[in-house]
Amino acid sequence: MELTLEDFADLFGVDPEDMPGECRDLIELYDFRYKVVDAEEREKLFLSVMNRIDSAEFSLAGPEGKARWEKGWGENLHAYVSSGHDPSSLVPKYIRAGQPLRLRQQYVIPEDPDFERNWYDVFRLWLFKRYLSGFDAIYEFGCGSGHNIAVLARLFPGAEVHGLDWTMPAKCIVDEMRVANGWNTHGHMFDFFSPDRSLKLGRNSALITVGALEQTGTNFEPFLQYELDCSPALVIHAEPIVEWYDPNDLIDYAAIKYHLARNYWKGYVGRLQELEKEGLVEILKMKRSFFGALHIEGYSQLIWKPTIS
Repeated sequence: MELTLEDFADLFGVDPEDMPGECRDLIELYDFRYKVVDAEEREKLFLSVMNRIDSAEFSLAGPEGKARWEKGWGENLHAYVSSGHDPSSLVPKYIRAGQPLRLRQQYVIPEDPDFERNWYDVFRLWLFKRYLSGFDAIYEFGCGSGHNIAVLARLFPGAEVHGLDWTMPAKCIVDEMRVANGWNTHGHMFDFFSPDRSLKLGRNSALITVGALEQTGTNFEPFLQYELDCSPALVIHAEPIVEWYDPNDLIDYAAIKYHLARNYWKGYVGRLQELEKEGLVEILKMKRSFFGALHIEGYSQLIWKPTIS
């Protein structure tokens, strides 16, 4: 089996005719062949996920994990500088090559070990071109390794591109980009759990997070209030969203258990829907990704905007 243009369009929630030419080119360039695992292998993978949950061998999301991210983004900073600012050195280590993946509530084995990374290249290019053109400034909160900042800076040279993270190495990566490439990139220290309210966003600004708010667990309210106060023109969250799994589906059930065991974010969607009923926000899109790594789907789209500036 192989992901086609129509498959990508369906996963993104868009008409195939609206897919940019650059995305079509990437789909043609990369190898998106895969096979769905058989019943025996499905059972093994499911049990491996459940056993890992039971072993509690993984770290938990939350403020206690800051040192872990300092170390991880520090490794990317070192690689970026020592490689002469090679963008490939910015790929986060949590995008692992050669792993089973999840696609449309099935476990699959990709032909290309870099299938997830390549899928994300297509998704990111589509998402950014579809929603982020025409803004004076773009702010990625939880920018981490800076791999998205580099793409934003190249796509939108006329915009200020701000990378915000609670670790110093992440800020340094963004500032390194400005020095090395002459890009209009700006690094900032920022903590989701204790937002710096002195940092204001311009009127024609977009705010984006990608796999970052997952670290807030149920403690997302400080950042949500910051978003409302700053009132950006558009907010994009591409994140794992536990509420959109089907608890009656075996593969989804494993994702729910894993998501909750890691203390990843939950409750944000419901809170946003409450705010929409109050007339404070407008939800523009809610789209489950139906694609991700072995344990969870990390690329679901939640797009909204404040209604009061």
